[in-house]
Amino acid sequence: MKLTRSLQTDLHFWKNNPERMPLMLMGARQVGKTFLVNQFGVSEYKNIHTFNFQESPTLCSIFDTSLNPEQLLDELAIFQRQDINPVTDLVFFDEIQDCERAITSLKYFQENLPSLHIIAAGSLLGVKVNYASFPVGKVEMLHLYPLSFEEFLNATKDTLAIRLFAETNRLKSCHLLLWEYLKHYFFVGGMPKAVTAWLKEDGINSRIEAVRKIQKDLLAGYEKDIAKHSGKINALHVTTLFENVSRQLSLVLDGSVKRFRFKDVLPGKRTYGQLQSTISWLEHAGLIHKVFPIEGQPRIPLKAFCKENIFKLFVFDVGILGAMLDLSYKDLTDQEYGIAKGYFAENFVACEFVKAGVEGLYSWQMRNAELEFLQVTADSEIVPVEVKSGKRSKAKSLVSYIARYDPAYTVKLVGKVGGTDGKYKVLPLYYAVKTAKL
Repeated sequence: MKLTRSLQTDLHFWKNNPERMPLMLMGARQVGKTFLVNQFGVSEYKNIHTFNFQESPTLCSIFDTSLNPEQLLDELAIFQRQDINPVTDLVFFDEIQDCERAITSLKYFQENLPSLHIIAAGSLLGVKVNYASFPVGKVEMLHLYPLSFEEFLNATKDTLAIRLFAETNRLKSCHLLLWEYLKHYFFVGGMPKAVTAWLKEDGINSRIEAVRKIQKDLLAGYEKDIAKHSGKINALHVTTLFENVSRQLSLVLDGSVKRFRFKDVLPGKRTYGQLQSTISWLEHAGLIHKVFPIEGQPRIPLKAFCKENIFKLFVFDVGILGAMLDLSYKDLTDQEYGIAKGYFAENFVACEFVKAGVEGLYSWQMRNAELEFLQVTADSEIVPVEVKSGKRSKAKSLVSYIARYDPAYTVKLVGKVGGTDGKYKVLPLYYAVKTAKL
């Protein structure tokens, strides 16, 4: 099954850009980077030449003697026994994090052979790469994440649901249809293998079993990556902290997710300074997202008013989060679930914002009042976003924020159809991405 990814549009723009630079595709393990590039290459180029540095360790030795682009192309052509046409073909360096010299070579391809179409991808670039040798300013970077809810909906091929979502339809019948899909997405998440299994398997029980097995296998794979790339001493710490993120989220029975607590995560470590490198590893591996609370009146730029050691942590995919907590399909599709487990809705929104390209996630707090997110519009308006799942739609914190700062717009994401009262917008939870594109 071919999954259509929204990033394909960005790839087409990159290909046709006369000032194109080598492209670096970032993303966590198994989010579909290799599949996306191959699909794009087959449809857009005469040939695609894939060089996987993980599958062929000796490949890296080609870059030891020279980084001259013409010589490298000759060497690569001999390695694969096939000529490379720099005008009509695509060169794809996969798992490039395993060859630092190949990463450095991108600088010389950009400077000396800018006509070549070259894409590099890697799962642990943020963890393994020495940034002193990273070709800053010589490569374009794109991030691929698990499928968003919209991409998941597109994969179902339900043309009616897809059209209604695109129209931001607000009819009650539309809400019932899209809410059902959202509950499915809460269980499946956006990992390509899980989505494919969900849509391919016959019978609900077979679907559930196949998806959860894939999710557990992915988690086992992440543990292996951690053990392999974080060092023997740190591996247990990284794994324990990753598990603790989901555990702390699950303790939120009502209200907003609280800031991440460092105490008792690891024995003898109680401060951010003691856990900073471990948290950073998970963030650079793409397995967690940070949200920084802003205290008091928010101002532009929001980044200037947050503290490095105070933040919320969310898991990068809701399907993986459910698997980490062993939440069953029934747990995640029960109508009452959203009422008691608002953290799941908040994690969903955080992921949707990241996938929509929001740079930096922020929330707001003042004494006992807290708003889950702050968004910044194209004209620099700060928009408070309240996330209320299920029937918990009274937004006392939002009322407090409005009274204090009189924002130009507000958004509340709820488990109902919602409505709009002038500048105060109330949208169903599944339209979170629409909020990100205000």
